[in-house]
Amino acid sequence: MRRTLAAVACLGVVVTAGGCGGPGDDPASRPTSVPGAPSSTSAAPEAKTADPPMAFDVNGAVALPATALRTNVAGSVVSRFVTLRDRTAYIITPTEMSAVDVLTGRQNWTVPIEGEPGDPNGQSGPFVNPTGPRPPAVTDELAVAAVPVVLPEKGTTPASVALSVVAADAAKGTKKWQVDIQVSDSPYADAQNAVTQVVAVTDKAVIANFSHQDEEHVTVGLDPATGATLWERKDYDAGSVHGDIVVGTDYDVPENSSMTQATALDVASGQQKWVGALQSSQLTMIPADPALVVVNRTDYGTGHPFLLFLDPATGAEKAKIAGEGGFGSSAYGECLYDQQSVLLCQQDGVLTGYDAKSAQKLWSLPDEAANRVAPASVTVAWHGAVYGTTQGGTPIVLDAKTGKDRSTEAGAAPVQVSKYAGITADDDGTPVAYPVKK
Repeated sequence: MRRTLAAVACLGVVVTAGGCGGPGDDPASRPTSVPGAPSSTSAAPEAKTADPPMAFDVNGAVALPATALRTNVAGSVVSRFVTLRDRTAYIITPTEMSAVDVLTGRQNWTVPIEGEPGDPNGQSGPFVNPTGPRPPAVTDELAVAAVPVVLPEKGTTPASVALSVVAADAAKGTKKWQVDIQVSDSPYADAQNAVTQVVAVTDKAVIANFSHQDEEHVTVGLDPATGATLWERKDYDAGSVHGDIVVGTDYDVPENSSMTQATALDVASGQQKWVGALQSSQLTMIPADPALVVVNRTDYGTGHPFLLFLDPATGAEKAKIAGEGGFGSSAYGECLYDQQSVLLCQQDGVLTGYDAKSAQKLWSLPDEAANRVAPASVTVAWHGAVYGTTQGGTPIVLDAKTGKDRSTEAGAAPVQVSKYAGITADDDGTPVAYPVKK
């Protein structure tokens, strides 16, 4: 199949889910420890909290497993395989999902993934690879992640690639289920350099994707209690969930096989609801407020990038912002949702805040009249705060609603943040958690 990979950014989707069942009866379903992992027998220390944090204790760094992040030769974070929820970091690797207390470094649990890893070296090595598993989706009850596995040949049936989705009790690490959905019959080509992601977990379905470069795009809806397959759609990458609607990039466009469009499905049944963002060459859904579908779009005819805001009920266009130029699945620019009320987009050196429910522009930097420049980088947004670095490389925190400086002494620019800590890489490229200072 001909397709261009539209990588779905993983920005910490807010999800809800219901879990069921008790501790597993087999050893593979019980929490275990990993040799060499940090451990602690002392009680959990009393922690400072702030929502959102304005500064981090860089002298109290806690080392995290190397598999949590991937960095480039300069030590900058380029890929994340970790989700931070309160004081727990949930990490996915080709062979397991684990949970680590970021204030002590103690590993709480690990759940092995059965089967031959499809890309065992995908998170290691000297080269930066934008593919691989995306961070787990975590709710109060479940932690769910997805990786590629190779299904071995069986008699005259050849080996194949499967999207393996594993779910565990978020607190205890008890393995709830693992399901393998065959997605390709060319294992050694398609298992490597794939993107696997759990887009969301709701009380009705777990939505998971498998994407491989120009060839394979598969999305499945799974029962959150059992992992049973509710529906499957090929040539489709789910990107964001809005109540009972999931919206994704649809590569199956009868009008033109080189085009893409946004297609909405029912999360529980996979039934198609509407199509929008027609005649696009590339699309990426940006997880944001459920009130709006946010689409990073490149027009097929002109090649111009746009940021679209669509009605999740109908697909009707609510707002449209033209970009200056660019290439790839994020041609308009990079956008982050603060999990509260603001969408932040950085494009061609300009950082803009939009109301996440109405798409109204709130502010923009640089602001020549106020003698203010845009941050050099924005690393994460959370609960009304925007974290990044100044043009001189100093960590900074901005107010998401106004764009004004909130803290010029942040100490670190995290790529994941909670009221307990911020996660990033230290100067040597080692994943670390910095406790909240204030």
